[in-house]
Amino acid sequence: MKVTLPNGLLDGQDHFNVVIIDELRGKQQNYLADRTLIENNIGHVPKILDDMILSLETKEGVQWQGNKKEAVYKLPASDIESLLVKIRENTFGPRYYFDAVCSHCGETNKGLRVDLDKLKVEKFTVKKMTDVAKRTIKLPKSGKTVVVKPMFMQDMFDSLKIAKDHQDELMTNIVALSVQSVDGVTEGVQDVVKALPLMDIYHIEESMEKMKLEGHIDTDVQIECSHCKKEFESSLNVYAPDFFLPYQGIQEYEYVSHEDDLLGDYAFFGQVWRWPPESINEMKWSYRKKLKQAYRDHVATKDGKK
Repeated sequence: MKVTLPNGLLDGQDHFNVVIIDELRGKQQNYLADRTLIENNIGHVPKILDDMILSLETKEGVQWQGNKKEAVYKLPASDIESLLVKIRENTFGPRYYFDAVCSHCGETNKGLRVDLDKLKVEKFTVKKMTDVAKRTIKLPKSGKTVVVKPMFMQDMFDSLKIAKDHQDELMTNIVALSVQSVDGVTEGVQDVVKALPLMDIYHIEESMEKMKLEGHIDTDVQIECSHCKKEFESSLNVYAPDFFLPYQGIQEYEYVSHEDDLLGDYAFFGQVWRWPPESINEMKWSYRKKLKQAYRDHVATKDGKK
């Protein structure tokens, strides 16, 4: 499948914004079931992208000759999201079913459908990508000049690490991830941001909310709640491992479990009872099978089928 990215990668005069992608295969299922990659992490994402990206090109067909793994880390977050959506679509088709909790009444709306090929994509031109003036903020208290940037893959990994290991510096470090330079200096940004007056920190956050730093794919879905009839918004989590499970594309699904098929059981128990993977790992396959059958029997009885 050929995909045109919202932003792409600039290398000198060349703009690499066209990607040829493959479909998911058995190898990638191993990534999605690897607890060391997926628990409180997005470690499966770069591995999937590295496998799935067959070619990175300009619109004229000039191919990227650099290291593909490095290219993935140079793409803005919105390009990563676009690729994940298209990989899912290329593997299972455009239909995607999901559940969403109403923000008004708390009702879980089940079996909602979105067509992935209909999601709106806003592209960013090279001119906008290189316009530093549009990303420059003059701070009101310190008088410093800050240039901000979109989030990249490494920034996403860093934000997870900060949230886990550096709670005492969470707010300033998260802001620093979006700062490219302060007064033209790119080194030691975290320490500079930490020392800024609070008024300046707020000014950076407020200014960035009004800025367009990158193009994007719109993964926000407008929903009318089946219970209270009010509209609410739900975002597709394209980074979650279960985004790539096949049953998300089928409204009625049935699980077939095997001793080595933990992935399907992670999805089933996580969705039905919100159990974490580590709890499921402690169960024997035969016990997991009995629980699932008991659940199906309960649903059938409730629906008057038994």
